[in-house]
Amino acid sequence: MRDQAGFTLIELMIVVVIIGILAVISYPSYQSYLIETRRSDARSSLLDISARLERFMISNNSYTTVVSGAAGLNLGSNTSAEGYYTIAITAGTFCGSNIAICYQITATAIAPQDQDTECATITLNSTGARSGTTAGACW
Repeated sequence: MRDQAGFTLIELMIVVVIIGILAVISYPSYQSYLIETRRSDARSSLLDISARLERFMISNNSYTTVVSGAAGLNLGSNTSAEGYYTIAITAGTFCGSNIAICYQITATAIAPQDQDTECATITLNSTGARSGTTAGACW
């Protein structure tokens, strides 16, 4: 008789079980990594819109709440660059809700980023104050 080289069915099943266990352990970590990474989409969009608002203020002597129109910031839409957040500009309540002198930009998570319970909303205002759903975790 010749010696057979190769793997037995039991050895292959053990390898499949080990790969399955590793996948079950690593997949949730990967998902949380994706969620944290997508937050940079909101942060970069908020900083970009803040710079646009400051340029708008220099030209028009007032801020604007119009994100997408030609009379406003002339962005194509009110979503972030990667599409994980919707963007809204409002007058800041810290200055008497007067859009002429202050603003607050809010990024709100949409699918699939809406699974981010720590930073469902991320904000930036005209004083440079940054905040989020969970204090300190979003910026």
